[in-house]
Amino acid sequence: MTRNHVGSARAGSNPAAHEFLLSSSSPVLLLLHVRIWKVLLTLFLFPGFLKPYKNRFFQPGLLPFRSALSSIGPPGLKPQYQSHPSQNPSLPTSLPLSSQEQSTPPATMTGEAVNPKAYPLADSQMTITILDLVQQAANYKQLKKGANEATKTLNRGMSEFIVLAADTEPLEILLHLPLLAEDKNVPYVFVPSKQALGRACGVTRPVIACSVTSNEGSQLKTQIQNLKDAIEKLMI
Repeated sequence: MTRNHVGSARAGSNPAAHEFLLSSSSPVLLLLHVRIWKVLLTLFLFPGFLKPYKNRFFQPGLLPFRSALSSIGPPGLKPQYQSHPSQNPSLPTSLPLSSQEQSTPPATMTGEAVNPKAYPLADSQMTITILDLVQQAANYKQLKKGANEATKTLNRGMSEFIVLAADTEPLEILLHLPLLAEDKNVPYVFVPSKQALGRACGVTRPVIACSVTSNEGSQLKTQIQNLKDAIEKLMI
């Protein structure tokens, strides 16, 4: 049965409906057929037409759901797609360090680049203890960060002890603190890294000096006193 017959059967005996079907559906179908043939002809004459779109939309890294889809299947079936190189055990996740880089620790840890004026300098174990207490003091609001704030606590008699960064450049910008701390009879100590001191203070930027302040009812009073005694032994 042809298209006109189908339209006649659907329209029944109504000539107006039959005329509407012929006038409305025929141009739409004709336009659809023309566009389909244009697409097919373009793909036939230019086979590389879809190559840029293929590279854009079918990269494994742009389809994160492929890793989830690859896990669906029989137990012995290996995943076909992996969205990240780290998921592939055959690919190295990081480049190996050379033997010189592996055997050479940072200069701040060996003390090679530490200014000799940075005295007394805490060792690795004492540095961990100091930074841990600094972090607790920051949580208890008993910490002042920066050389200027540390100077204020010394002048006001609020400081329990001063922590300084030995890798400060130039070191002279905070060498007034040891002199002032000695006048106020407050212990002070240097730690190797200003970046580590900043992290202990709860900030992402380096901190060159900080002051742990006093508080009568603090739960850190015993730990602060023990560390002050250790710093005084280090200065002898």
